Amino acid sequence: MRPPPGFLPETPPDLLAHAALTISPEQAAEMADELFDVRGEVLRLNAEKDANFRITPEVGPPMLLKITNAAEDRGVTEMQTAALLHLARVDPGLPVPHVLPARNGAPSQLVSLSDGKAHVVRLLTFLDGTTLSSAGTASTLHYRIGALLARLTVGLQGFTHPASDHVLQWDIKQAHRLRPMLDAVEEPDLHRRLTRLIDQFEAEIAPRLTRLRAQVVHNDFNPHNLLVDTPAATRLTGVIDFGDMVHTPIACDLAVACSYHVQNGPQPLAAVARLIAGYATQLPLTDDEFALLPDLMRLRHATTLAVGAWRARRYPENASYIRRNAAASLRGLTTLDRMGNQAALAALQPEQIP
Repeated sequence: MRPPPGFLPETPPDLLAHAALTISPEQAAEMADELFDVRGEVLRLNAEKDANFRITPEVGPPMLLKITNAAEDRGVTEMQTAALLHLARVDPGLPVPHVLPARNGAPSQLVSLSDGKAHVVRLLTFLDGTTLSSAGTASTLHYRIGALLARLTVGLQGFTHPASDHVLQWDIKQAHRLRPMLDAVEEPDLHRRLTRLIDQFEAEIAPRLTRLRAQVVHNDFNPHNLLVDTPAATRLTGVIDFGDMVHTPIACDLAVACSYHVQNGPQPLAAVARLIAGYATQLPLTDDEFALLPDLMRLRHATTLAVGAWRARRYPENASYIRRNAAASLRGLTTLDRMGNQAALAALQPEQIP
């Protein structure tokens, strides 16, 4: 059933509507000392809503002090922490941040700030490197990206948490909630395309998703969240930002990763095919999961376009930043639309990898 006109999606508060926490390096140093018995040089890092600081002690590797915005559901924050602790137990060599205990042995602490709210404070290992989005991508790296995502997904198998079923608009299985946001899409042709895609999701794709394997996943394996060794990008060194974790079909998680590697040229899905091949070495896909990948990739692009337009209308002063990925998403969606599912699936077959 379609929502009535004017219906607004029941999503959690728009966290990016909240300003990043204003915490000084001096305050961060005091927290690190009092809560975690850590002292060193403190450097503030860029953050959209939280406050993150790199702490470099005189001896030992750097660490990340993370103060989470109180606007985020505390249960979701606890889930992210629990997931990192789980991964450290089942696959300690996985290149993800490790949670460092506080003085009292707890994985996090609550601190009341001048805003009168309680914020979760955590200390994590600091992963150094260059984000893949800022580096060149060798063709062999796509294969490794897929293998690393599958390894992470395997590591999260069996992990459960009460907050894992929270509603996250960036979760592809929530694509039906995009419909009321389409009012903000001003281009008539794009509005029609996205409407048809959501219609298709509700009628055909959503029922198929219920039959697929599902678990807690990273859900945002994009080039901004992958670290590489050098700007030449010869080796993956880390995975960061577990803020979009959610319980969803693993095919949705893979589709998110794939959507960022649709390219220009005569073989636009060649990099995606290599990524899927790498993934399959660790976690083979079922026929049903593979068959849905083109549609799920299109839905990820649709989510970026619809959410971006909706948020840009609400916060016009930040519109250029909010819609920074719109052009790439429109290009990816158009490429997949022009190819059609049959041609896309043929291009993603292992024997088609160049």
